[in-house]
Amino acid sequence: MPNPAEAYDDDAENADVLRPIPENAAREHLMESLKSAQLYIAKLLSENRSLKQENSNLKATTSKKRRNAAEDTFGYTSEIIRWAKAFLFTCALYIDTTAFQKLQPEYSRDVRDHFSSDEEYTHIITRALYNDIPAKFHPLLNAQEYSNFAKDFIHEHGDGRSTLLNNIRKALPVIAGLLRFPADKKATLWAPILFPTSTQNMNLVFTGPMVMQIHRLMYFGPGSLVPGKSVAQNSNGIRLGFWEVTEASISASAILARFVLSLDKEWASKGAISGTDYEKEYRTYHQMLTCHRHLLHVKEIIKTIHKFVFTGITPVSAVGADTDDDDGAETAIIDAMRCFELGSDEIDDAGEVTGATTETHPVPREPPAIPAQLEASQHGTELPDDPEPQVEVTLPPRRQRATGQQQNAAAGATASGSGSGVGTRTTRGRRNQ
Repeated sequence: MPNPAEAYDDDAENADVLRPIPENAAREHLMESLKSAQLYIAKLLSENRSLKQENSNLKATTSKKRRNAAEDTFGYTSEIIRWAKAFLFTCALYIDTTAFQKLQPEYSRDVRDHFSSDEEYTHIITRALYNDIPAKFHPLLNAQEYSNFAKDFIHEHGDGRSTLLNNIRKALPVIAGLLRFPADKKATLWAPILFPTSTQNMNLVFTGPMVMQIHRLMYFGPGSLVPGKSVAQNSNGIRLGFWEVTEASISASAILARFVLSLDKEWASKGAISGTDYEKEYRTYHQMLTCHRHLLHVKEIIKTIHKFVFTGITPVSAVGADTDDDDGAETAIIDAMRCFELGSDEIDDAGEVTGATTETHPVPREPPAIPAQLEASQHGTELPDDPEPQVEVTLPPRRQRATGQQQNAAAGATASGSGSGVGTRTTRGRRNQ
């Protein structure tokens, strides 16, 4: 049997440790040898850990070099941070690998389909990626060999979100001011901060001061909230050329406002302390704004937010609680969405929203028809000020333009004063007499 000490002839200390112990060795000698062996083993273990770490670093460096070589083929490394941040602020607050390595999905004209399932919602994200990322980089979105692109994009997306949350927390005294919110026993989808006066009014949802301040901060940084202070040229909105708010950016600012005032300290899809399902409620906001953006009061909401976010900005590049009651939560969401759909029922003759659907009467469960007043306003028809007799009119079908001949015929009929009533404007009977 070979002597273990022979392997350490060049190290006298090691050779002494591994040299065989005589059979008649005294107890003191045995204990001293055991102690030396233990110290030597500890030294070897420490060296082994260091070598493993060095080996891991070498592997990572080699892998990164190989990846960089592949990335340089497309040259996306210098652009991915820009793409990920722009996507975070304008398209999606959440993204995962399921949105990548796919061909561009077909587009459904019915926006309600986009929110019918997780798969359909993922298609929204994938389509947005194809729309935002230049065409020459599209192979990175659907080829298996570029799976690292998805990881890098998601990493930069998450980094941008973390930086944004830190900025919001730093600016919280400016954002919140003296505003105080009631301590609810249960997190609510329609928190008081979403409304200008902390009173629920679905005609004004998402226009609460704090939500709009966070939206402005998200685009143009904390300095944009300080009166008289110029906007930093390296802010996201200036560098990335933002010139409008989107349904996704409005939804994101609302969720972020609720998160920074919550008991939750770490970002997650579901709050660890509050139990709030942030991702689900973000989708609810996004769905409501997207599916009802044609309604007058929704357009007014977006217009109000846009004005607040961009006021004073030069367009440089303008090219805690239990939430196990899921049934109750679903009902609350449905009720609120029905109120949101009905929010434009009361419109005066000037086309302005005059009332809010915040009464306590039950909200219908069936999707409501578009109010007659709103339907008429979409066709450019005028509404009467009083219940005078109306000349019978025939309106063209929705979203269908009249042909040139039909328009000429209608114009001729109006000029002749025949009173046939054919046309696109409603006239009072006495005006045709």
